[in-house]
This record gives sequence, C-alpha cells and structure tokens, in this order.
Amino acid sequence: MPDTPTSHATQHEFKAEVSAVLSLVTNSLYTNREIFLRELISNAADALDKARFQGLTDRELEGKELAPKISITSDKQAGKLIIEDTGIGMSEEEVTRNLGTIAHSGTLEFLRRVQSDQAEGKKPDLNLIGQFGVGFYSAFMVADRIDVYTRSAHPGNPSVHWVCADPGRFSVAPADKETRGTRIELTLKDEAKEYLDRWRIEGIVRRYSNYVMHPIELTAIKDDGEADGETKQINEASAFWAREPKELTEEDYKEFYKHVMGGFVLPGDEPIARLHVSLDAPLQFKALLYVPGRAPADLFLEDRKSVQLYARRVLIVENCDKLLPLYMRFVRGVVDSEDLPLNVSREMVQEDRKISAIRRQLTRKVFKALEDLAEDSEKYAKFWESFGAVLKEGVHTDNSHHKQLFELLRYRSSTSDGALRSLQQYVDGMKEGQEAIYYISGENVDAVARSPHLEACRAHGYEVLFMTDAVDEWVLQELGEYKEHKLVSVTQGELEMPADESADEEKPDSEDSKDADNIDALLKKAKDVLGERVKEVRASKRLRESASCLVDAEGAISRNMERILRMAKQSVPARARVLELNPKDAFVQAANELASASPDDARLGTWVELLYDQAALAEGEIADPAGMVKRIQQMLLQVAKQG
Repeated sequence: MPDTPTSHATQHEFKAEVSAVLSLVTNSLYTNREIFLRELISNAADALDKARFQGLTDRELEGKELAPKISITSDKQAGKLIIEDTGIGMSEEEVTRNLGTIAHSGTLEFLRRVQSDQAEGKKPDLNLIGQFGVGFYSAFMVADRIDVYTRSAHPGNPSVHWVCADPGRFSVAPADKETRGTRIELTLKDEAKEYLDRWRIEGIVRRYSNYVMHPIELTAIKDDGEADGETKQINEASAFWAREPKELTEEDYKEFYKHVMGGFVLPGDEPIARLHVSLDAPLQFKALLYVPGRAPADLFLEDRKSVQLYARRVLIVENCDKLLPLYMRFVRGVVDSEDLPLNVSREMVQEDRKISAIRRQLTRKVFKALEDLAEDSEKYAKFWESFGAVLKEGVHTDNSHHKQLFELLRYRSSTSDGALRSLQQYVDGMKEGQEAIYYISGENVDAVARSPHLEACRAHGYEVLFMTDAVDEWVLQELGEYKEHKLVSVTQGELEMPADESADEEKPDSEDSKDADNIDALLKKAKDVLGERVKEVRASKRLRESASCLVDAEGAISRNMERILRMAKQSVPARARVLELNPKDAFVQAANELASASPDDARLGTWVELLYDQAALAEGEIADPAGMVKRIQQMLLQVAKQG
C-alpha cells in the first residue's frame, strides 16, 4: 500500500511514558523477541471477534460479507513483514488514542523491572507484555518502522494511515484502504530478518496461535520478488479440545497426547487416563488433560512442564502451575477459557479469581478420574508406581482433600505378596479383635520385610503396611487414624499385643511362665554396660524369633525420619533408643542366668554388646563394625575352648 503524502499528515508527539516504553522496548528487550508476532496475531483475532459480535446487533456495520481471516505476508525483497485482518478496524480518533497512549499506570515500572532483570542476568517474563498494554509496541523489538493502515467498520469513518519511524513521534493521515480491518507493515531491522523466513513464521504461529479460531494464511515472497510457494493456511484454526468427544477416536486422543508431551513419547508411553472437560458455569472453559504412562523426566524439577493455559485459543502461559495443586503436577494437557482476557499473565494467574475457580473444578475432576482409575487395580498399580509418591504430598499439604487422598493411598504389606493394598482393604481384612492398623517405615520393602519388629504381628496374623517413600514420614503426621482405627508403628513404644496361645506351651499367666520370662538381672546389667547409648533396656513384647531390637520411644522421631533428614543435609541430634530383649530367646536366657549367678563375669559385657550389635545390624546401621567383629571372634573363641 503506498505511503500517504506527508502534506496531509498530522504530526503527534508520543506521551512521555510511551516514549520511555519505546526506548526500553527498542533498545533493551531482546529476550524471546518472537512474542511480537503472537501479540499482533492476538490483536487481529480480537478485532475479528469484535466485528463478529457487533455484526450480530449492528445492521449498519460494514464488511459483513468479508470472510474472517488473518493474513501474513513475508516480503524479503522489501524487508517487510505484514499482518492484516478483516476485523473491526479503527477510526482516526481510535488510532490516536490506542496507538499513542498507554493506559496502564504500571507499564513503565514493569518495563524498567524487566530491564533491571536483564542487567542482572535474570530471564524476564515477557508474557507480561500484553497485560501492560504494550503488546503492539513489542513490534519495535524487531522493526525500525511500523505502518498501520486501518478502516473502521462503523460507517462514516475514512481509512487512516498511522506511521512511526521515530521513537519520539508518530503521524496520522488519510489512507486509501477500501475495506474494513487493519494492515500492519513492519520494516524489519537487519538483525531481525530471520522473521521473514517461512519456517520461522510457521514455527511461531504453531507454538502460540495454532488454535486461534480464525484461519491464518501465509504468503512468502523471495528476494527476487517471486512467490516462495503457495499461499497456505498455517494454523489448525480448530482447537482439538473444543471438539465433541464423540467425534474423536482413541487414536485421535493418543496423537494429541504426543503433541502435549512435546511431540515425542517413548514406546509404551500411552496415557493411563484422560479427562475431557467442557464447563459453562460458573465460568466457561474447556480442558483436555492426561495422566502420562511414564513419569516425565522433569517431574521433580522446578522448571518442569505443566498444563498449558489458553485464552480464547491463544497460548498465554505455556506452563501454568496454578491450574492444579502441586501434588497433581504429573497431569499434562491444555485448559482454554473464553472468560479470560487475552492479556492474562503469570502474575495475574496467581491472583485471578477465575483461575482459582478453574483450579477447584479441575482438581475435583482429576480426583474423580483417579477414583475411576483405581477400580482397575492393574492400571492403578502402574499409575501408583510412577506418581504415588507425588500424590502423597497432598496429604501433608492439602487438608481440604484428605478424604479423597486417603482413599487413593496404596501400600505393599507383610501379607500382600508384593501387591498394593488400600487402607480400606486393610480394614476389611483385619483379624477379629484387632483394633489398630500396623505399619513400619523404612528405606525399602526388602529391608522392612526382614525387620524383627514384625514378628509379633506375624505371630498373630496381623498385616503390617510397608511405608517406604520418604514422603510417608510427612503423610503419617496427618494420617493419625483411618475409619476410627489408629495407625500404630511397630517400631515405636511398647507394642501391646494379645497373649500368644499354644497348646504345647503353658498358659502365659502361669507362675512357671512368669519366672521363665523374668530377665531382670540381664536388663539391669545391659543398662549398666550400655550406659547412655540406650534410653532403656526392657523385655520385648514384639519379638518372637530374634534376640533383640532397637525401638523408638513413643511419639519420638523415627529412625527412618532421621535417615531422611541426614540425606537432606539436615542436622539431627544424637539420641538414645530403647533396647528390647526377647525373654524367650535361648541366648538371652543364658545371659540372664549368668547375670543372676555371676553379675561380675567378664563375658557378660561381650554378650550384652553382641545383643546390641545384633539389634543395630538388623536395621543396617553399625556404629562400630570393627568392634563387633572383635566381639564375635571372642565369642567363637570361648565356644571353641568349651568344645
């Protein structure tokens, strides 16, 4: 389109804040410059939407016969990138107001903060550009000159040419545009000529504007003025998630899953579950969410991928972690709302009540999807292996959803033969007279399964849950009981169990039995030998086969929690534990007899130390391995001499 004669142009000075903004944009903001095209396409889509809505009620509106579309022309010969729409257009007064002033009072402060972040080597969040009313001015990151030709769809408004080639001023003049809409011509800087390449433009559009409901067509002109291929539509213009589920096949959903996961998934990584949502109240939004088949590599990273947030099919926040609780960060997909403004930003997302309303709805829907998935034990086991530890975080951080989370918890146990058990399944399988839910926490299943602390529960046929994720220690702070059954650790306090019954043994309350179980002499000697290394030495009610074990005091921090804190480089003060001795063990009885008959016998010290070593060894922690080996050698030598 030819330039308007300067004799008919009126010169205008930018407002002071606009000049400052243009100076910052032109000279400072080079991070992620490609967003200028997203901003201009969003403005064009907005203009098309306004024309469509106003055309429904305004019979006088011009250009109703025009097909709504956005055209991009890359002219390498002229060094120009042109974006044109058939939307509502602008009058001269609107051009001066919209392109000559900035309404947002915090714009300059924001841009100076961005400049400061860049100077400090930080990555600024240029997604905020739209929020502060400078979306159009982002074009100055790549252009030396901007020409805007526009014609309002409202009758009686001639076409207007706005031009700015000087950061301090702009001019407005009549133009010869015959149809409504806006045409923006960017004369690109030499260092920004990459945005004339077809592949570069297509990549930006597919990333940010692929699902804008209006077609975006690209025409490319080479350096010699010849067309570089045919004019073609470069966006899908139809959001996959906006289609009716009945129109989509399983293969369609799997293909879009690949897109959500970045275009590539490993073999066998098919979504375990999906959620296709369309709600109109209390606000309108659509969502298509997936639970991945494999744990993403970035699941525990701060800069992990998350749910993509669209506003009217324009990508606003690529990784919006405010749409679901942190413990549901394994969910991937898209959320698109007609009720969000196109200039929503990460900063606004943190405070916007509409986002909070979407979050509540999505959280409820994801819980329902997981509850449905849990009905298929095989599929849920696969989910739990990948994401169970993440979901457990919610027990500690989200009191409002404890009920749903408790029902979704799964654990292996002493009787499940490697299968996962729910708390409800545990309760359903409790023995007659059993009141508590027993558990043991530790580093891994193999370690806890061999623990001597399980012996009493095994003797009574009581199931013990294995809690082997680090997060379980925090879960237990919230999960005090389930359905009026208290959770009891088999490694803490005095484990109260029903008396053992055996036809071949005397009743436990007989005098002979009580005398046989009396090991007071050994308990006293052991406390004297071990001193402050133990808090107490007592006869055990939990041991049946092992001679000894170490126990945490009731309500004290567990040994497993100590291990986790040390791994996290946290300071853990040393503390004594309780040593329990099995009064029915042959070695313990022999040691007690020696302590009763000859309390000063030199062998007693070695024997007590070995009982303590055995208890520590069962937990995989020996403070003095060399000393233990020496004591074993002494014991073997004594046995050899006696033989």
